[in-house]
Amino acid sequence: MTKHFTIHLLLLFLCFSTAQLRAQSVTVRGKVTAQENGSALPGVSVVVQGTNTGTTTDAEGNYSLSVSAGNTVLSFSFIGYLAQRVTVNNQTVINVALETDVSQLEEVVVTAFGITQEKRALVSATQEVKSRDLALSREPNLLDALNAKVAGVQITRQGGSAGAASSIVIRGMSSISGENQPLFVVDGIPINNSFRTTSRSSSVDVPNRAIDINPNDIESVNVLKGPAATALYGIQAASGVVIITTKKGSRSEVQNVSVNFSSNTSADRIMRNFPAQMRYAQGDRGVYATGTFGHFGPPLTTLRYDGSSNNPADARGFLVDMNHPSAVADARLTPVNNQDVFYQTGLTFDNNFNVSTGNKNSSVYFSVGDYRQSGIIPSNQYNRSTFKLTGESSLSSKLRVAGSATYVYSNSTRFGRGDNFADVVQGTIRTPPSFDNSLGYVLPNGTQRAFRTNSPDNPYWTINNNPYKDEVNRILGYLQANYDPTSWLNVMYRIGTDASTDKRRQQWAVGSFGGDALPGGRVQEDTYTDRIINSDFIVTATKQLSDFNVSLMVGQNYYSQAGSRQYFDGRSLAIPGLYNIANAQSNLVQIQNQFAKKTAALFSRASIDYKNYLFLELNGRNEWTSTLLPPNNSFFYGSVGTGFIFTEALGINQGLFSFGKIRASYSEAGRDAPVFSDQTFYNRGSIAGVWGGSLVFPLPSGVGGVELSNLAGNPNLRPERNKTIEVGTELRFFNNRLSVDATYYRARNVDQIISVSVPGSTGYTNQRINAGTIQNQGWEVILNATPVQINDFKWDLIANFTRNRNVVLELPVDRIPLDGFGNLRPLVKEGEPYSVFYGTGFQRDANGNVIISNQGFPVRNPITADNPSGDVKLGDPTPNFLLGLRNNFSYRNLSLTFLWDIRQGGDVANVTSNWMRAQGVADFTYDRGHRVIFKGVKADGTVNTTPVVIDDETYYNNNTGNRDIAERFIEDGSWVRLRDVTLTYALPATVVSKLKLRSLNISAYGRNLLLFTGYSGVDPETNLAGPNTSFGVDAFGTPTTRSVGINLSLGL
Repeated sequence: MTKHFTIHLLLLFLCFSTAQLRAQSVTVRGKVTAQENGSALPGVSVVVQGTNTGTTTDAEGNYSLSVSAGNTVLSFSFIGYLAQRVTVNNQTVINVALETDVSQLEEVVVTAFGITQEKRALVSATQEVKSRDLALSREPNLLDALNAKVAGVQITRQGGSAGAASSIVIRGMSSISGENQPLFVVDGIPINNSFRTTSRSSSVDVPNRAIDINPNDIESVNVLKGPAATALYGIQAASGVVIITTKKGSRSEVQNVSVNFSSNTSADRIMRNFPAQMRYAQGDRGVYATGTFGHFGPPLTTLRYDGSSNNPADARGFLVDMNHPSAVADARLTPVNNQDVFYQTGLTFDNNFNVSTGNKNSSVYFSVGDYRQSGIIPSNQYNRSTFKLTGESSLSSKLRVAGSATYVYSNSTRFGRGDNFADVVQGTIRTPPSFDNSLGYVLPNGTQRAFRTNSPDNPYWTINNNPYKDEVNRILGYLQANYDPTSWLNVMYRIGTDASTDKRRQQWAVGSFGGDALPGGRVQEDTYTDRIINSDFIVTATKQLSDFNVSLMVGQNYYSQAGSRQYFDGRSLAIPGLYNIANAQSNLVQIQNQFAKKTAALFSRASIDYKNYLFLELNGRNEWTSTLLPPNNSFFYGSVGTGFIFTEALGINQGLFSFGKIRASYSEAGRDAPVFSDQTFYNRGSIAGVWGGSLVFPLPSGVGGVELSNLAGNPNLRPERNKTIEVGTELRFFNNRLSVDATYYRARNVDQIISVSVPGSTGYTNQRINAGTIQNQGWEVILNATPVQINDFKWDLIANFTRNRNVVLELPVDRIPLDGFGNLRPLVKEGEPYSVFYGTGFQRDANGNVIISNQGFPVRNPITADNPSGDVKLGDPTPNFLLGLRNNFSYRNLSLTFLWDIRQGGDVANVTSNWMRAQGVADFTYDRGHRVIFKGVKADGTVNTTPVVIDDETYYNNNTGNRDIAERFIEDGSWVRLRDVTLTYALPATVVSKLKLRSLNISAYGRNLLLFTGYSGVDPETNLAGPNTSFGVDAFGTPTTRSVGINLSLGL
């Protein structure tokens, strides 16, 4: 009995156990896709971690696997993708999106004309930035998103206003009068990246046109740095090329649909105020006086309000000395920091939606982007809407077609900057702490309320009365067809266009002081139109001949660029406040300009590789341009380059030393002349008056007139030439965990096209000629490393190092002035770097000691027969080196990325500081009234011992002394900047699948969070001229901002 009971009990236990085990198993189903585009991934390995149980996904990316419920972990892995592990937790459906593992793929980059090449086969320096790296900082301007991420590239933002311009220079300034900005190419089509501003006295922070490109539509950006890489693009690419490849739909064996949405919100605050003094009132020599220029009045603590009610500018009454009979004892003056009061928190809202679909024969990508930014200046705003449609289809096994269309609409409201009394920055900084701008900008009689009666404008008056508005409509697109007659031959034709209209209006209300304001009011309307048409016909043959792979490409290019400007200037408005040209009563000025340029070219490329480790590439292009006359309008240039992967050729150990390559190239490139350089053109005519003044055509009677330009045409102009040698090496170690890409280059730009003076007997004042040589040479180093990779934790480090040395080797004249400011004169001068700072400086003896006058003050360098300007060399705005350090830490679904931007050297002309010194605004004028002894020597060589008193008239605001000496405001522009920080959390697949999503990421980020610099101004990263010839001048630019934000991205 006991035996039978035991057997029955055992059988019952086994049955219960089996039932229990069956109850704990579960069948998991799902789909595995690629994270970047949502396409299905067949053949993915799905394995129960720690066991041999597993399966693979089918052709549609689907899988089904019976596993134990609970804490069972599934591992998903596939070649070229990062493995992912998911805990089952009783789920029955688990969808997974795998992220591409770039380190396991042979990197392919897009080069000239959209040609894709393996990076190992390149014979010259390029550098690619992927979309995920661009998106980290959430910058609206593509150039700002590239900052500190590419070696050999210097990017400078013009200011901190919404939608401000940025400039990009690759391997230094190379042309005196030509374009130093690189060519921008989107999906094989050259596009417009122009920067057009008005005169310095009325300029605003207008953007460069690359800002029209939505960074969320970009797949990758490849920067071609040297002429060997850019030779096929011809004269347009003399300063380098930025190749932008946009996102496209993904193909798969079965129809797939991928939907992505991202929403971004950020807040901007001014990074640093200008360091202004808060102790002294408006006035002179310690006496309070309204309406004066200087802030050299009495201490604020000695002033009181008198309580009167008849002060139209301040309801609290008039300011008087505390001992004045009318002073109210407890009516103390509280210092006002007008910068803190005026600047606001800027807000940005950026929403993007895209859908991608495709099957094995075709694909479609459609996106919508909406960007809205309000700046730190009240009423300053920039808005951009983009719509993009891209499609491609295989009509047969041999014929493929593709096309894309993008529409961009943007509008903005901006305000004056720089040398402009209507500049809100000037109006804010220069207002004394004894005057509160925010208490009102209009007096009871309707006139402007400001701290003085002629300049600058109250910033609140400016933002309410004198806005600058622009509106841009732009269309970009292309059509392309590829035909493969055989397996080794491809024929491609592509035609594309970039057309835009930029409408601008600037106004000045009656009663405005600054800029180009007039007593009767003023309105300017300016319209620019631009159109580019580009077509390429390319035939490519590729054959494998034993151990040799041979590729030959021949092609033809046609490029047409045309534009126009229509400008109206209306003055003395009939109805105040109605800003329309039809409302102007007098001095109606109209300017109409048109330009057109065409080029045609034949080009070829031959490339040969032996066993995929020895490479040779030859490029040639002959170009015809409309800006030069025969025979100089036709010119040929080319390049030759070679690369050798010695680790593969020599069979070197692939573990410790994973990869080794050396490369070298020589190239020549051309740059044609500006339009109309070969001929003398006509300007709007004028007649000088007998008693001064002039009459400008057309006259009020309707009589028109034109006159020949003072710039004589030169039919003998030749193209500028760039001759570059480049050598480099690419090394990888420890199974690609450490890589170094180093490049040395030397580029000489000869036959510079420059304007020089000609004898007055010719009837002209200037003429363009070929003369002058500029050289750039330097090093670029790119370091990629994975210092730590332990289980789920990974640390990646990327460093980009740039060192460029620029020098003008030859010049036919002593100097060529660039865009300066007062006694600061940036120059092109033989033997000096481009845009070297010259200007007024201190007189020194043979030992470099400053000469001190008998009165005890430093002496300005004198004007002599040998130096008729009295100018001395003051500094060089070119930095010694640039270094970008990007760190990425990832642990499972969490990643932290931060980018350090380091600049060593490079002088900045702090013009703002000089003006603030003269006015007594700067905080370092606290030493007023102090007795000091300036370091230096007297004319006889004895050490100076004469004490002087620092005051406004004899020191700060003395035009023949301190204020007039530009040397005082040249400063070192070095910095260490935390450019951006991003913390991202990708929700686990278990959570995402329950939400019926493919992916869900949440990011928090910051931009410009930290700045370490010895520069006394707001930020050394600024430039009055924008993307112009001179750089490194800080003159009342809009302060840069510090930003924090959050982003939500999801995929369906």
